[in-house]
Amino acid sequence: MAGSVNKETDLPVRLYLEGLSIPQVSAQTGIALSTLRFRLKRRGLLRTRAEGVRMAAQDGRLGSGLRGKSRTFTKQHCKAISEARLRHSAQHAKGTRITSSGYVEYTKGPNKGRSVHVLKMESRLGRPLREDECVHHIDGDTLNNEDNNLALVTRSGHTRLHQREKRIAKGLE
Repeated sequence: MAGSVNKETDLPVRLYLEGLSIPQVSAQTGIALSTLRFRLKRRGLLRTRAEGVRMAAQDGRLGSGLRGKSRTFTKQHCKAISEARLRHSAQHAKGTRITSSGYVEYTKGPNKGRSVHVLKMESRLGRPLREDECVHHIDGDTLNNEDNNLALVTRSGHTRLHQREKRIAKGLE
């Protein structure tokens, strides 16, 4: 049987060796993908994945749509995309978010990226906070930014205050 040529498998092997992919050979011959792969692997003819991708890229069959292909955009197109994104964000952005440390900050406008509690305190004082100042949430809830819950403290005083709270929680005071 080693010297005989099987007419059924000769055509698929020839098509594959001519550069067609397994899915393309399957579409032309009607033989299942898994059967073709098995036969090619048994004969030692199966391509590596890298070879298959390289051949698909050369034939323009890489991915779907424009994936893997470079595109050039006109300045007008880039501007239109930018304006559309700005319009979308203006319509859909909430304006605030909760940071990973639990504070509320603005996500749009002139104060984008700044904490709500800091801006409220600066507004109350009529000036920006100094480097050695910070805002303390009296009830410990960082989401409660009511004026009566915010206190202006020095950084060292803020640290002492939280250390005392920890000692009280542990029952040491």
